[in-house]
Amino acid sequence: MFAPGSKVPLDPLSMALALHQSGQLAEAGKIYEHILQQDSKNPKVLNSFGVLKQQQGETEAAIALISEAVRIEPNNIGFLNNLGNAYRAGSRLDEAIDCYQKALKLDGFSAASYLNLGISFVEKAMPAEAGNAFERAIALEPNYFQAYLALGDLLQLQGKLAEAIAAYRQALSIQPKFFEAWLSLGMALYRQGDLTGSQQAYQAALEIDPYSTKGLSNMAATLYEQGRIDAAIACYRAVIDLEPTSAEAHINLGLMLNQKDEEKEAIASFERAIAIEPQSVKALASLAEIESQQYRWSDAINIYRRILDIDPNSADAHVSLGVALRQTGDLEEAIAALERARQIQPENVKAYAHLGLALQERSELSPEAASIFNYPELVAKFPLSEVEGWESVSAYNADLKHYIYNHPTLLPNRFGKPLHNGRQTYEIFEDSAPVMAALRRIIQGKLEEYFQTRTQNSNIPYFQNRSSAWKLSGWAVVLEPQGFQGAHIHPESFCSGVYYISIPDSVAASEDRGNLKFVELFPGEEDEPAEVEKYIVKPEEGLLVVFPSYFWHGTVPFEGEGDRICISFNTIAV
Repeated sequence: MFAPGSKVPLDPLSMALALHQSGQLAEAGKIYEHILQQDSKNPKVLNSFGVLKQQQGETEAAIALISEAVRIEPNNIGFLNNLGNAYRAGSRLDEAIDCYQKALKLDGFSAASYLNLGISFVEKAMPAEAGNAFERAIALEPNYFQAYLALGDLLQLQGKLAEAIAAYRQALSIQPKFFEAWLSLGMALYRQGDLTGSQQAYQAALEIDPYSTKGLSNMAATLYEQGRIDAAIACYRAVIDLEPTSAEAHINLGLMLNQKDEEKEAIASFERAIAIEPQSVKALASLAEIESQQYRWSDAINIYRRILDIDPNSADAHVSLGVALRQTGDLEEAIAALERARQIQPENVKAYAHLGLALQERSELSPEAASIFNYPELVAKFPLSEVEGWESVSAYNADLKHYIYNHPTLLPNRFGKPLHNGRQTYEIFEDSAPVMAALRRIIQGKLEEYFQTRTQNSNIPYFQNRSSAWKLSGWAVVLEPQGFQGAHIHPESFCSGVYYISIPDSVAASEDRGNLKFVELFPGEEDEPAEVEKYIVKPEEGLLVVFPSYFWHGTVPFEGEGDRICISFNTIAV
């Protein structure tokens, strides 16, 4: 409201709109409010004031104001779109969709209405309807670069990275200074494994907005994957300079410093994050991880208990507490913590992986101790005899081998992976190549067989909570002589597996070299875990192996000539 005696602009609405457009929301709001005191039914002011309220985060006020504007002018498609946007901001998606559809009944050629409708469909998890709406917006307005961005984001969400990248590039061909499109393109290229392209996209985005913390953070992730940790650290320090109270930025910096074994600096970063957000489970867990890495188990236990005070139902915190307690010799408390994790999240891979180990240490083994790691029963081997579309399995493997060697994301010794002296791709099952489509069909069929024959009637709770909807995720691994993979599990998956494509003669002739091994880990001297080999699978070309994702597994190094080539995969709940 204006102070008594102050001058009101001769055209207050024009002044308010100018202030609004320049980002001076508080000043614009005062004028809108003053106008409505004189003319409470002015639809233009009601609409504009509602949009402003939405920008200020006052969603309910925005809905009330714009609803009144629509009541006065029910056929104004601009008002309807703004009301839909306000409903969408308040997560009232059905009402938002209704507004956009009303607008389209009034004007079926409104590309903006189709774009808004599509965005609501995305948020309502209706991808087919969203895609149709975006395509319609583009058909109506071929240079609608915002619609290309929305379409690209939808395609990326669906894992259709090549199509998403094409949509982003189309948006950028129309509007080269489109910051959001460069960011999205960078992420799609990153996920595709094109780290050089991803870096170039983020550089283009940062040239447009050098102070974007999101752009700097995304650039840091790409640099990290390139093994350029110092450059990634510099990006995170720049983020902190821009947002010194961002706990997330301090956590990310700490994680990078820890990768460089700069323990004190990493701890300092995590402690700064905790000072900013004392309830930050991520910061506390990161700090506890360092204590565990340094075998300071008592300190780690104290932090995990602090996390559980904040979130008693954190399955991961219970698992980590159980691991630390087991390392201190408190076996029964460790088992109790791991059991609690399993109760909270019956499909938690880490809970089973560590509970199975802890149960093995009891003086009297329970039936469950044996059943969790029942390797003969739960490791399934499927030798292929044919592949549809190829004259033989050997011919198929030859094509698949060629495809992997020429894959653009095949990178040596990827940072942070349990891979030694080898190369690994990024996600490979999103590829549409015929060799990958064939392998996808084969694996899906064998997994259904595995679920029906090995897990369907299992009394292990883990298998009784299998998601009915899942997707394949996988990557190719090329191990060179002396190469191997350390023991690991796949916490994000339900069942895992491997398909063998090419096996060196030295591995085929050896009893143990190059084998897939299933192991159990036990506390050893000076806190180093002792690895006990429990079950092995000898790799053979054309052999598909499936097993629970909580099984600890790795490979045995091999000598000789030639590469050991396979594709590893996980089943991810959707």
